[in-house]
Amino acid sequence: MEEETYDGIPVSELRIDSVEWTPEQAGHIRTRSRRYPGALDIEPEWATEAALDPSARIGLDPATKTGEGIRVTGWSAGAGRVLTDVLLPEEHPPAGAWLGATSWVTKGRDLRDYGKAAK
Repeated sequence: MEEETYDGIPVSELRIDSVEWTPEQAGHIRTRSRRYPGALDIEPEWATEAALDPSARIGLDPATKTGEGIRVTGWSAGAGRVLTDVLLPEEHPPAGAWLGATSWVTKGRDLRDYGKAAK
């Protein structure tokens, strides 16, 4: 099976050097529990830690309306758990700088897949 690509770059070769969170998106992830009772409110710094995790798993985000999003699943020491982030590129093709769209606590298959990859 051929590897997925993003703007002609194999997904496994996408660089994530930085993640910026707008005030709106930072507020969105900081208030998850208002929309999803029992959910963890996530600090942007935690989400960035997860995105910069050297063992992070990167894939295309099937739910992004624009088709430009990627999902990054990685460990955040600040959150004390694995988080999944949706990121959008600052430019095309992506050169390592990304914008944070959302973040949540990783569960289910994504968490199991991350655990296998991190070993």
